[in-house]
Amino acid sequence: MRRSERVAARLPATVVVLGLVSLFTDAATEMIYPLVPIFVSLLGSGVVLLGVIEGVAEATASALKLASGILSDRLQKKKIFAVLGYSISSFVRPLTAVVATAWQIVPVRMVDRVGKGIRTSPRDALLAASVGRGIRGRAFGFHRAMDHAGAVIGPLLALLSLYLLLRSARTPSLLAALRWTFGFSLVPGVLAVLVLVLFVREGGAPVADAGRTPPMRFSLRSLDRNFLRYVMVLFLFTLGNSSDAFLLFRVQEAIDASGVTAHLAKALPPVAAIFGRFGGHGLRRQAVDVLVLPLVWAFFHAVKVAVSTPLSSLSDRIGRKALICIGWGIYAAVYVGFSFLDRVGAALQLPAVFVLFAVYSLYFGATEGTERAFVTDLVPTERRGGAFGIYHALTGIGALPASVLFGVIYGALGPRGGRVAFLYGAGLAFAAMLLLILLVREARPEAPGQQPA
Repeated sequence: MRRSERVAARLPATVVVLGLVSLFTDAATEMIYPLVPIFVSLLGSGVVLLGVIEGVAEATASALKLASGILSDRLQKKKIFAVLGYSISSFVRPLTAVVATAWQIVPVRMVDRVGKGIRTSPRDALLAASVGRGIRGRAFGFHRAMDHAGAVIGPLLALLSLYLLLRSARTPSLLAALRWTFGFSLVPGVLAVLVLVLFVREGGAPVADAGRTPPMRFSLRSLDRNFLRYVMVLFLFTLGNSSDAFLLFRVQEAIDASGVTAHLAKALPPVAAIFGRFGGHGLRRQAVDVLVLPLVWAFFHAVKVAVSTPLSSLSDRIGRKALICIGWGIYAAVYVGFSFLDRVGAALQLPAVFVLFAVYSLYFGATEGTERAFVTDLVPTERRGGAFGIYHALTGIGALPASVLFGVIYGALGPRGGRVAFLYGAGLAFAAMLLLILLVREARPEAPGQQPA
């Protein structure tokens, strides 16, 4: 590679710092998220309410992603929206620790997602403006990798917190230990806000047409029809893409029914000695099961860290559409696998869980950065905030019916509800893949290192 190409391929400081912000934020989020299913269960609710919580949270965020994207285009002030959004989430999220009933999680999650809705589109526009198309896939992939690195750290911090708290005589119940752990999530959240305020500067990125005055009004008619077809296909995919909390619920349900973790703990003397200090048999059984979820979740995100940048970079070479289709195909296959998780024998159940999550991470590596890079390819610079707003709004609004319907199917059909719900998600992913192939055109190629279009 020539020196000029190496310089062009180097990720700007803006990309790196925004990656650090996402790392700290996701560490805070994932100290709570993988434990929500067991927390809801301990508060006396089940899978249907879990679907409502996650669906309402994501739909709330999505409406604001559109508004903040359009407004940031109009004002040409991206950083202030990012700071406001990250601040709201960081200070509200830990309030999960003090809810008395499962329904009270809904407003906490809603306000947390309000913060996400305000920050996401302007942040993506900031990132997109800092690189040329030749390395956009790599830049967005790096950002997602840093986000996933935080999602590795978060569950491990939660695991450490729960272990120390459950060993303490002052924390006699699992519910109390969960509350304290959720409260500790304030620390990485505050670090994220400080890094953003101190180290991200607006206006430092190269913009090819910076002298152009941004439009004062936003209209769908101002956007390319190919882009609109793209986001509508994404919306269809989202209708089958329910919250990942259901994956954790499925794992918890399967391992609890088989008792595999309790048998494993007994078979390994060091593990048995550790959990033997947790009091009665009931608490020990709960502790073993609940500590498995953060471990699985951390492993899942560790694989995503490894694959996000190289897979997203692949889209710079083979095309965005091809890689998205590959990712959606992987998603469909994994959902079929989760649908039959309860049929796997006890001896193979935990290995199957880790294999499924490892393969599932390939879906994220192939699609998360690539979908955003494709948005950047299809719209002009001055409309990217609004375009990202539409992208995030449609994919997020679809999360409400997706999660609620998934939860209803899961809970209403008895023992086979989980299987039917996951097969439904796989079917919609396959349908969206076919429509993407048929309806959406690839953007015109651009030379590596070329300035942002």
